[in-house]
Amino acid sequence: MKLFVLGRCNPSTRWHLKYSWRNKFQLFYACNNIMSQQEPNPQLIHNALRLLPSATFVLTCAHDKFRDGILTNWVQQCSTEPPMLIVAIPKGQQIEPLLRDARAFALCLVPPNDRRAKRLFSKVHERDEDPFLAIPTMEARTGMPILPESRLWFDCKLEGHLSPEADCRLYLGRVVASFIAPKLQPAELVDKPSVHKRVVRVTTTTVQGRK
Repeated sequence: MKLFVLGRCNPSTRWHLKYSWRNKFQLFYACNNIMSQQEPNPQLIHNALRLLPSATFVLTCAHDKFRDGILTNWVQQCSTEPPMLIVAIPKGQQIEPLLRDARAFALCLVPPNDRRAKRLFSKVHERDEDPFLAIPTMEARTGMPILPESRLWFDCKLEGHLSPEADCRLYLGRVVASFIAPKLQPAELVDKPSVHKRVVRVTTTTVQGRK
């Protein structure tokens, strides 16, 4: 089936004469009507979103004597002046009270296959559990912990957060400092998309004991 753009054309390039003008309009209307009536395909939407460029970061935060970190792939610049970015993490994480108290956070780029980062930052931590005790860290301008081996990091002051009707909460940060390793290649920044990979959400379960 071929669709043609309406408009003037040279007589030698007119539409096929076997179709009348009425049939052409009916065909065009029918094709558009079919597309508008198609049911949404959740898997297709998921696969399309997976093709958006992303990178693996450890979001870190510290307040008083408490420190925590969590892996995230959802980081995006949202302003040039002032320089700002937005990051999304699943709701209900232990790091969220720290973020609101510290009013700051840092983002450290890590390789997507970094086993140590996955072991330390892909699980829920108790409030008094410090995942940074076993690894060396640096301190950013805002006092947030920085992974020294990170080839790209951002130090941000928290400007606000959004809580849409979704499984994630959005945090808006103003970048006050950053670092780029020499000879950092753009290919190191973007994870390879996988349309078959599912997003795993970290959840917590509270069990109340009997009295």
